Amino acid sequence: MSGALEPSRHKWFKANILERCRLQKKLSSCPRAAGSDLEPSAESDAASQPDAEPEEEEEAAADEPDGDQEPAKEQDLQAQLDAMMTVLSSSAEVGQLVLRNTDLTDDHLLSLAGALKSSRSEVTLLNLNLNLIGPYGAHILLDVLRAKPGVKGLHLFGNRLRDHGALALLMGVAELQEQTARAAAAAAVQLHAELGAVLQPPPGWSPLRAFTLLELDVGGNGLGSEGVRALAWFMRHHSQLQYLGLAQSSGADLAAWRELFHSMRGSASLAHVILDQNRLGDPGVRLLADVLRENAGLRELDLDGNDISDVGGNDIMGALLCRTQAPLRHLSLDENNISAGLMSRIQEEVKCK
Repeated sequence: MSGALEPSRHKWFKANILERCRLQKKLSSCPRAAGSDLEPSAESDAASQPDAEPEEEEEAAADEPDGDQEPAKEQDLQAQLDAMMTVLSSSAEVGQLVLRNTDLTDDHLLSLAGALKSSRSEVTLLNLNLNLIGPYGAHILLDVLRAKPGVKGLHLFGNRLRDHGALALLMGVAELQEQTARAAAAAAVQLHAELGAVLQPPPGWSPLRAFTLLELDVGGNGLGSEGVRALAWFMRHHSQLQYLGLAQSSGADLAAWRELFHSMRGSASLAHVILDQNRLGDPGVRLLADVLRENAGLRELDLDGNDISDVGGNDIMGALLCRTQAPLRHLSLDENNISAGLMSRIQEEVKCK
């Protein structure tokens, strides 16, 4: 289990992208490797099988015997929550809240949310990867975001949001971004009128903070076509995301991926996307290649374990050759079916620029 509170002086954006990449590699390659600093929980195993029906997972969980370890795990989690809530209530220096792989449920999250909302700390990142947060948890998180508009990153990989939880979360984030942007603009206009022409604030400054989500990871949450379409809607109309994690979401059909990739073409802010283990195949990668050609801001892409052959590899290569002014900094294609020769040329094209 892992739980921590980290001070705001840490560079949350870069550090958590690296953590997310390490986490994905460990889950996909050796989830029970000795010496790993990640302890796979029952939820992390379920997250690697996104096509399983929710009813089957619930039944399997209900059939597990109550061993001696279960009360100890619950006590351990409660101790971590109590410690976190104590720190949140007494400190104004908490910048990152990290509580991953701890079997955190919606009920636990509700308890933590109360302390987080009342805390004086300006939290910028919520990392709740590999837990048991379901659709109701999406509403709890939205309540936290309303109280903490400084949150920039929301990492929820390997939970149980499903399509309806993801839809609720995305719609709530979109509404909150619009509401806070309007309120900040109105406050700036009022301040401008009150100060007059002599004492003017800097352009764009407002006494109110607008909420803007920059990092979102909803991979491994059992998303299907409806969930991916909801994300496409969000990307098209409301997104300022710089980082999107959507690994292990293979339940979506090709039409849903087409909508998402089309929405990503015009996303000027999007810089890093993780799409590992989504069974995109060559048809899906051909659609994604159009994103690579048209979105010069996209600089890092993970496509491990997507059943890509040389057909899709050639589409990727063609897209890379078109990016003369904005080459990729990172491209991962492990666990696919691309020949060694073509893979070498792709890697060289990424490195040489």
